Amino acid sequence: MDWPARIESYVRLTKFPRSLFIAEDGRVVGTWIMGNDYRVKSGYYGGYPAGYLRRVAALFPDRRKVLHVFSGRVDLGAMPGDTVDCNPAVAPTWVADAHDLSPVPLAEYDLILADPPYSVEDAERYRTTMVKRNVVMRSLAAGIAAGARVVWLDQVLPMYRRDEWVIEAVVGIVKSTNHRFRVMTIFRRLARAGDGKVSRKQASTAPAFGSMEAERGMP
Repeated sequence: MDWPARIESYVRLTKFPRSLFIAEDGRVVGTWIMGNDYRVKSGYYGGYPAGYLRRVAALFPDRRKVLHVFSGRVDLGAMPGDTVDCNPAVAPTWVADAHDLSPVPLAEYDLILADPPYSVEDAERYRTTMVKRNVVMRSLAAGIAAGARVVWLDQVLPMYRRDEWVIEAVVGIVKSTNHRFRVMTIFRRLARAGDGKVSRKQASTAPAFGSMEAERGMP
């Protein structure tokens, strides 16, 4: 399913105005205005904005198996799937630290959603240390299959390796006045060397954000 078809699916299933567009570099860009619905169905601190999961689901009607990382008490009614969290009290499918996802069979999942703590203050609310985003991205890359996607919601672009990931979409998330602005970045896992799906040349020439420091990833 290509991105023009995903955008059409989004418009058809959500009934929202067209707000995603394909830029000249081939990436999807846009903005989602989430409105002033402050409810978080689970009541869990830091839960997804109302309607967010419905929108993501509309972009990926072809998804087969979903994994929620940093899951907390995610609304599985809106986006069914398995969950990963370091807090056993929230009863995740997998109790694991996102910095080391080796206990999780990542290759089974074609769509992974991640919503990490955005700041030290947020991490303290969960009684955990601040997330090392680049380490989480490496852990995900080590396990998921080529072609699988990660939908990362954050206030920053996580550092990543350009020989492991390509960015397919960047969408600004605006909730309401006096709320933090967030960005949804959609990554696709590139094929590993030698598996015949994506050549080294194709990976090295994938679209990039020019000289942005975060885009360069880790060496």
